[in-house]
Amino acid sequence: MTDPHTARPQGNPYPRQPHQGPPAHENPVRPPGQYGAPTGPQPYAQGQPYPQGSQPYPPEAQPYPQGAQPYPPEAHLYPQQGQPYGQAPQPYPQAQPYAQGPQPYPQGARPFPPHQPPGQYGGQPDQPPARKRTGRTVLFVALGLVLLLGLGGGTAWVVAGGFGDGFGEGDWQVPFTAAGTEVLGTDASIAFGAWMSETAAIRVQKDGVLAYDLKTGKRTWGTPSPGEQLCAATPGIAGGRGAIAYGTTKVCDRVAGLDVKTGKLLWKIKIPAAPAQRAGSENLQAPGLVLAGDLVVVRTGKQVTGYRLSDGRRVWTSKTSEVCTTTDVAGSPKQVVVNLDCYRGGDSVVVLDGKSGRFKGEYRIKDDDGGPDDLLSADPVVAAWRGGEESSILVLDDKGGKVREFETGTKADFLALNDTIYIDGGYRELRTMVRGDTLYLATFPANVKGGGISRNDLLAFDLTSGRQRWKSSGTGDTMLTFVDADDKGLLVIEEGGTNEPVPRLTRIDPATGKASPIAELPQKAGGESGDARVYHRNGTLVVMPFEKVAVRYAITVLRVETGA
Repeated sequence: MTDPHTARPQGNPYPRQPHQGPPAHENPVRPPGQYGAPTGPQPYAQGQPYPQGSQPYPPEAQPYPQGAQPYPPEAHLYPQQGQPYGQAPQPYPQAQPYAQGPQPYPQGARPFPPHQPPGQYGGQPDQPPARKRTGRTVLFVALGLVLLLGLGGGTAWVVAGGFGDGFGEGDWQVPFTAAGTEVLGTDASIAFGAWMSETAAIRVQKDGVLAYDLKTGKRTWGTPSPGEQLCAATPGIAGGRGAIAYGTTKVCDRVAGLDVKTGKLLWKIKIPAAPAQRAGSENLQAPGLVLAGDLVVVRTGKQVTGYRLSDGRRVWTSKTSEVCTTTDVAGSPKQVVVNLDCYRGGDSVVVLDGKSGRFKGEYRIKDDDGGPDDLLSADPVVAAWRGGEESSILVLDDKGGKVREFETGTKADFLALNDTIYIDGGYRELRTMVRGDTLYLATFPANVKGGGISRNDLLAFDLTSGRQRWKSSGTGDTMLTFVDADDKGLLVIEEGGTNEPVPRLTRIDPATGKASPIAELPQKAGGESGDARVYHRNGTLVVMPFEKVAVRYAITVLRVETGA
């Protein structure tokens, strides 16, 4: 059982890290046609002490390791006005324009919407125009004060264990700071990513990244934001690495790779970035970050770019035509899918090869519909219009050909679990899941009469036929949260709230939707999974809510046997 007083080191969760040499200007732009020294950061030099008081990360102007190839200068990555898109200098990969479909964009279309001059990073802002099919907007409200503990304003959370109520050896929780939030946007507890490695539960939050040992709950490392604040993260990790986006309170224009075993920053790059979407708005515009095999794919206003997770080297860049902007991206090792919003119609869903960025195909949307609101999967390609009382689902093949479009028949829950009111863009964590030829959705929550709690149902759809296979209410009037899916079915958490029926782990049969409880969870874990990323691996259940609104714990870890 974890001793809450010795569970992990106290004080600043982000210890100062040594560094060599004075800071240097990031990614200097060189004159066109010159290939000077590369611009990315390098691993720390082994065996060399770093001067006291220096910055915690190596300067980005240091040369690459021996044998690495330099980046082309930024003047080539982002062509000057009048140059055609997609013509990066050789031998670097040639950028692929999206507008390669059989239907050309209308002649005379204006290259940018009104008041948006050409030649700026990101093109037009990532805000699609009003669509015929509209989604919902969520405004999260929380009260209280931020309580920052330890040195440097870091959030020094305390691990607690041994609560009774079924808590066993090795079970532990990390509570949020006691007071919560005064003004949403200043709270360091808001998470942009919730990762699970082989040994740790990892939270990517506004002020940095924190890792806790899965067995003991002890904090193993803390890496502060390399800039003023973090603003986005990949939804997961690959090969022991993840990626984060960071910047200032005004702009989110940097991406870094992170080793999740040590917390060490592996590389840093600058990306094109857009300012706040609306005049007078303080909202940041965050890039979309997804994984595609061993690449992190970065979506900005008018392009997507694949970078190697290992060293940050650019592998490919694919740009839109001048009349389009990107609104969403989904990735898989096989392919990358991009939503395009195009001025004067012509919205489309574009499919790119995941390794090379090569254009594979696209699906043009009817002008009166507008493009989908969300991309649910890259392989298979699944997109959704959120709608009102029901939603529309679009299924495409690997070349953008239409396989099926169907309606959900009920109001589906497409509210993002990780939305904040001060950052737009980024990756939206949804209550959906695609496994094989099956799409799993959750219905919009409804109140339980006399119970003071909410409940929902889960729906399963055959992606080939569009037919609803089943609707499941679990084992009672509870909220159902996705954990994982495999050949044995869908694994979910059922809960009614903090003091309601005991939460449980339940398996739902993939063919019939029949629910079978497999493990009861401690009452102390009740109410924590509603807006959380949940993992289950090798008997360990990890629950990480994205922010403190109606929950108490930043991380809950339980030992749960599923009989698998």
